Order: sequence, then C-alpha cells, then structure tokens
Amino acid sequence: MRRFWPLLVFAMMLLAIRFVPEQPSTAPTDSPVTEYQRLISLSPSITETIYALGLADRLVAVTDYCDYPPEAQSLPTVGGYTDPSLEAIITNQPDLVILLESQQQLRQQLNQLGIATHSIDNSTLLGIEAAIVSIAQLTGQQQQATALLDDIHQTIEQVQQKVTEQPPVKTLISIAHYVNSEKLDIVYIAGQQDFYNDLLQLAGGINAYNGNRIKVPSVSEEGIIRMNPDVIIDIFPEADDHHSDMNLVRQQWLKLDAVSAVQQQRVHIIERDYASIPGPRVFRLLPEIARLLHPELDWSDIE
Repeated sequence: MRRFWPLLVFAMMLLAIRFVPEQPSTAPTDSPVTEYQRLISLSPSITETIYALGLADRLVAVTDYCDYPPEAQSLPTVGGYTDPSLEAIITNQPDLVILLESQQQLRQQLNQLGIATHSIDNSTLLGIEAAIVSIAQLTGQQQQATALLDDIHQTIEQVQQKVTEQPPVKTLISIAHYVNSEKLDIVYIAGQQDFYNDLLQLAGGINAYNGNRIKVPSVSEEGIIRMNPDVIIDIFPEADDHHSDMNLVRQQWLKLDAVSAVQQQRVHIIERDYASIPGPRVFRLLPEIARLLHPELDWSDIE
C-alpha cells in the first residue's frame, strides 16, 4: 500500500530543524565497527542514500514514509518521524540506526539501550553530501560514494557553466502551504540556510527572502507582495503523496497580481517524488530550477 508523505508532516520536520541547536553529527556510540551490517533508517532521505550506496541487503527496517525505491516498501517499518517505535527498532536487531540530527531525544534513548546511532544533518546540500560520505565510511562503501558524488558534481558544474554570466533572478521558493481555500494563508518558504536556497544559488537565482535568523520562514500574502519576487517556484511531492488540487494552487498564486512573478507569468509548480526529500536525488532539481530561471539559455545538453 502506498505510504503518504503529507505536506503537514514535512512542514513539521522543517520546523523541528529550525529549533534544534546546531551541533556536529554524532558518531556511532558502540565500540568501533568498520562495516555495519544491520541498518535501520529513520528518514526517507536516509533510506534513499542507503540504496544509492548499494546497501539494500543491509537495510532491515525503515519508517512508514520510506517509499523510494519501491522495494523499500516491503521492509518492516518502525513508525514515523514523530512517532517512532522503540520496541519495533529493538525487535529488528540493528547494529546501527541512522537518523536525523533533529531526532536528538530518540538518539539519546537508543544510546541508553546500547544501540549505536549515527546522526546526519541534511538541511543543506553540503550536509547531504556529508551524509553520503559518512554512511559510506561506516559501511565500507567509499567507492560507491565517490561515484555518486562525481555524478552530482558533474551536474552542478554543467549548470554553473551556463548560468555563471547571467544576472541572478530574484526567486521565492514555497515549500509548504495549505490548499484549502481560494486564498493563500501562511506559506513556508526557503530561507537562507537550507538546501533549496543552495540549489537556487547554484541555478543562477537569488532568494527573495534575505533574512538569515530564521531557518524556515513563514510569510503571508502581504509579505510575498513586499518581497516582490520575479519568479515563484512552488514545491510539491508527487501527486500520490499529497491531496492538493493543482488548479486551486495556481489560482491562489494568480490572485497576487501585484507581484512581478505573477505579472510576468513566471509562477511554476514543481511536483516530483524527490522534491521534498533531501537525499541524493534532490540534486535533480538543480537543472530544472535553472531552466525556469533562465529559459533563454540552451538546456538541450543537460538532462
């Protein structure tokens, strides 16, 4: 059965990151083990990374929301981001549980039970790359990590070569909002400290939101009008993972007719299964965002 990734849950995860003190990733707490064999993933992005590193045979359990790749859906589950089950984790006998840095309380509980943990911070592109490297080091998959990162860096370099001489385009990236009325209410947007902002800068854009104190800003219609972005990109997971009417979403944005992006018909919706999952595939958003910001360039040679 298809597991859903509601926008509300995604917003809760982002808000959790917002209020967690910054600290380095936690190394495994057990005695040194060169290659862990029984892994539990507590995030869809971690599950994606484990599979991308060729570790499918070592993954013994995942969360309720881990649905990529499809074979992950056949694994035992241990709950979700907000309600993980310690009993289910223990039952699956992991030698390493990989979780998000924001899951500090759960990490402490697992450590008290003698279960080794490894925390990652995937809130930025550098953090996503660091997670690939650290998981590979703990599992002996450094060669696979190198190949994966080489592909990522090639995409970045290709895009950068095209946009480097272009003026940056002022852009607002919406990452979560309710679609239950004809009017936009509160919109959570990319701040200056997340992977969406990193992608935007690499794609030849500049964030319409320039504050740096709040990791996950929320704005009203009036706030969007004041920022007056030239491009608006509204990020959604794939259709199976939300219940939003895209026609209604477009109508909500079109009502902001004082905004430059609306006037220039540069409001775009990106709907991808990886769009809200900060794992290796999120780099696929880079050329897509770059095309939207710089449609005048030739993108035929980049997939």
